[in-house]
Amino acid sequence: MDKTIRRNEICIIGLPRCDFVFSSTRSCFIGYGFEESPLEMTILRRLLQDRGIQPAEAGGTLAPAQNAFCSKICSKIIAAQFCAVLLNNEQRGNAEIPNANVNMEYGLMLGFNKYVIPFQRSSQKLPFNVAGLDTIKYSDRDFERLAGSAVDQAVKETQQDTPPAYPPDQVLEVFLLTRKALITPLNTEGDRSLYQIGSPLGFALLNDFAGMHYIFLGNFCPLRPEVVLSRLGLLNEILDDRRATLPERVKAGIGTPKQAGVLEKILRELQIWIVVTSNEDKATIQASVRESIHSYTTEVFSIEDIRGVLEKLVQQRA
Repeated sequence: MDKTIRRNEICIIGLPRCDFVFSSTRSCFIGYGFEESPLEMTILRRLLQDRGIQPAEAGGTLAPAQNAFCSKICSKIIAAQFCAVLLNNEQRGNAEIPNANVNMEYGLMLGFNKYVIPFQRSSQKLPFNVAGLDTIKYSDRDFERLAGSAVDQAVKETQQDTPPAYPPDQVLEVFLLTRKALITPLNTEGDRSLYQIGSPLGFALLNDFAGMHYIFLGNFCPLRPEVVLSRLGLLNEILDDRRATLPERVKAGIGTPKQAGVLEKILRELQIWIVVTSNEDKATIQASVRESIHSYTTEVFSIEDIRGVLEKLVQQRA
């Protein structure tokens, strides 16, 4: 396994280890009070996106059937290239109160030894326990200038010498094109319904160039093999149950026999593709798939597989 990959093996709240990979995404997790810093967040999001960094934040995301703390905060901090935090106090009457959630996230960033850019309005004071940490004090007039310089420095100092632990979206999309697959746009009710089968488990929906065959794609690089296999097993179970209940749906008037026949064909021919970090993880998953009874064609790709395909493509065009 690539020695540059560092996984989070100890869960801070006592759950089984998550194995999310540190600094594995080109993103910046931002901790902030939703009501205290709307202008600053607008500026920060734009500054990050202009530099090719994806803003990541807890607000505005859903985590169905998942531990919200793990999926919306902790895993995003772990995977982020660097972090930022807006330590602006809440105004309650004549008193200023530190935002407990933001300071908790700040502590998590420090505990994971992340590169952090802390901000606070110059008119406010820091809590005593973080007052000794270097913090960028700003006003509305100079926030964009100070934040831009700080983000540039963070990008420079956290830039990895080796490729990230899993492929950026653009690289993965090129690889999918070499496999004659496209991301399904979800413009129809049928495509949305099919997508929703795999979405809670982290699967995206693809279709071939003709638009007649579908693939569930699981980009599971941050996850350990047993978690991937668990999700794969659940997806197989859900698909099997959907196919088994098609006659009952027709009897109940939910669909016509023709519609049920089309859906049965789509589900029967559906494929599952999984992307994992290392060849070791790939071999583990493939061995388990061979030993188990799976109704759907399943292919597993490692990062090395993807790089190899793209390198051959470049050589052919040279």
